Amino acid sequence: MFFVSVITIVFVFISIYFFFRAEKLQRKLITQQRESSSTRKENKVLVESMTLVATREQEFAKARLKRLIAYAKANEHEQLLIHTELITPLINNYSIIFQECLKGKGRLKAISQKCFENQDSSAYKKFVAMLVTSNKQLKRYWSSDSLNGFLFLVEALLTVDGDCAHALVIDQKSSCLS
Repeated sequence: MFFVSVITIVFVFISIYFFFRAEKLQRKLITQQRESSSTRKENKVLVESMTLVATREQEFAKARLKRLIAYAKANEHEQLLIHTELITPLINNYSIIFQECLKGKGRLKAISQKCFENQDSSAYKKFVAMLVTSNKQLKRYWSSDSLNGFLFLVEALLTVDGDCAHALVIDQKSSCLS
């Protein structure tokens, strides 16, 4: 009888211990679920913000490309027209490329190739050939295969040296004042 009572008391204490332990674990689980939900909400807001930033940057890049094309046509600058023709698919798909590059390093070239091939099958090869034959800076940006490289590449491709840059700055100032 004494043996049965001891086993019963031990079993009751073990049951009480596991009950409180289960309660503690349940509280931790609820806390983790709340944090997970909060993190998902924050992540959603950040993704929406990055999408908005990418879209706005695309609009700015397209506007700069249009000004560059207008300048090239007005001055009958054939080399610049060819340059703008080659970079147009990259600029038109800026937002898509930006978002893909956000996912990780090593995606710039793959997504760029898809975007170029949607327009013309040989456009990507011509674009890469233009980059390979250009200055070291453009090659470095392209070979980085990352978001940072993409941002610098687009900036460099839309920047023109010498007289063209001065004309574009004047055009920008006049459009800001109106």
